[in-house]
Amino acid sequence: MGVSTKRRRKIIVNEKSYVWYIKPDDDNPYNILNIISEDKKFIILCPLKTNTSYIISKGLVFQNKQTRGCWERYLLPFCIPEMITPQFITKVILWSTQGEQAVKVAWNIYNIPV
Repeated sequence: MGVSTKRRRKIIVNEKSYVWYIKPDDDNPYNILNIISEDKKFIILCPLKTNTSYIISKGLVFQNKQTRGCWERYLLPFCIPEMITPQFITKVILWSTQGEQAVKVAWNIYNIPV
């Protein structure tokens, strides 16, 4: 079964379909950018307006490597803009699917809150 597209935006990057949306985090004062591939193997969360720019990979693939599907945090090598645009979404998808040598970080409530 595919990803729900109700109240969500679609984007196609390198001939692959993704859905993205922003929603508030229930446990923190942050909004979370969610990006999910149509086959649900690629799932990225990106907390917005945090001190440290990072993403959380929850899918089975990250930077062309199989993952365990657990929450794994990686520092973003670029800043998150004030306004989320399709151009930024494309940049995140390309980095998360084709990039290399992402810096993995351990969860720490003081510097990586989500």
